[in-house]
Amino acid sequence: MKQKILPYLRLAGNALAVAVILGLLVSSIGWLLGWRTPVKFSNSMFFSGAVLIVLGILSVMGGYSMRSNFKVLYSQSAGDMSMGDRTRRWVADITQGYRLMVLMTVAGLLLVGAAILVGKMSGIG
Repeated sequence: MKQKILPYLRLAGNALAVAVILGLLVSSIGWLLGWRTPVKFSNSMFFSGAVLIVLGILSVMGGYSMRSNFKVLYSQSAGDMSMGDRTRRWVADITQGYRLMVLMTVAGLLLVGAAILVGKMSGIG
């Protein structure tokens, strides 16, 4: 049971770390640029969360374009790997792209949630 939950907890922790680091970075840059209203901080958090989500989706799309390219597939068949090794590598490449997408999406949603929370606490929405 513990081994089944551990990857999800690690994903949640990594997503939270990415969201906190990016949130602090955006807030620090905003503070240095003279932002003093909650609206500007809320908008920047929302925008940075949306950018993370889009980057996650683009990572999957980029991986798909590599997997569907005949030249790449043909060049992988020229090596001395067996069919089983090639299949394991292909599956690893696919899951790596989806892991990044999930990580970026969760971190982006956390930032969007923080933006909504800042907006609600300041009386914007």
